[in-house]
Amino acid sequence: MNENVKQFFDEIAINYVHDDTSLIDELLDSMYLSTCKRILDLACGKGIISKKLADRNNGEVIAIDLSSEMIRLAKEKVHDPRVTFINQDYYDFNSEPFDAIVCFDAFPHFLDVEGFVEKTNQLLKDDGLLVIVHDIGRNELNAHHKQQAMGVSRKLKTPEEEMIPFLKYFKPIELTESDNYYKLIMSGIPHHL
Repeated sequence: MNENVKQFFDEIAINYVHDDTSLIDELLDSMYLSTCKRILDLACGKGIISKKLADRNNGEVIAIDLSSEMIRLAKEKVHDPRVTFINQDYYDFNSEPFDAIVCFDAFPHFLDVEGFVEKTNQLLKDDGLLVIVHDIGRNELNAHHKQQAMGVSRKLKTPEEEMIPFLKYFKPIELTESDNYYKLIMSGIPHHL
């Protein structure tokens, strides 16, 4: 567990506000999740997309976050029996396989990318989807992290560069970015191949 990341998000949780949610629904609708019955909302924070994910698949959403404060606030905000919140470090998390893992506005805070790739491969079904998405552009995100999150995030690279360590287990479906969003969607390669 990266104790610095946990402490950082525990401290900012109460004041963390995701002001502009206008793009979230559009991004979620473009993620190929309609047939995914079991989704992991990875680094769910205060549950910004947790219920939205459950609404799209009418299935089970497990929402996990390293920050106990973020999880506490998410539980206060989201009351949906399809969503289960868990306070745990992703790298230590074990579960039955998921149809999809969605990492919304959080990927640069996973400092051990190789560990992230291995854990994600372990937790996804053979043909499962991994979605890494931000509702702001990469340049704005990197500038924000440089100013606000020194030491608890890394610089986000282009989708093509970020895809490289995943190629061992995943094939790209969509690698796109603009000034307003960042999207990396990939599918697991069946393990028996």
